Amino acid sequence: LQQLNTDFYQKLKEQHPNLTSRELKLCALLCIDMETKDIASVFSISPDSVNKNRYRLRKKLQLDKSQDLITYLKSR
Repeated sequence: LQQLNTDFYQKLKEQHPNLTSRELKLCALLCIDMETKDIASVFSISPDSVNKNRYRLRKKLQLDKSQDLITYLKSR
């Protein structure tokens, strides 16, 4: 994923340098419209944990409740 989306990763890192590599991977998976169950299997965690990670990511990106996470990521 990282080799395919180098521009995406670079822009995201520039705008949000505090993101971890795991959070960057989550962003990439969300951008390709991967479902929660599939993301959970990639990370070997439960779907509830994916939702918690998504919530924490929204907080790190300082998004309002009205802003959609996936739309925000795709605009990067």
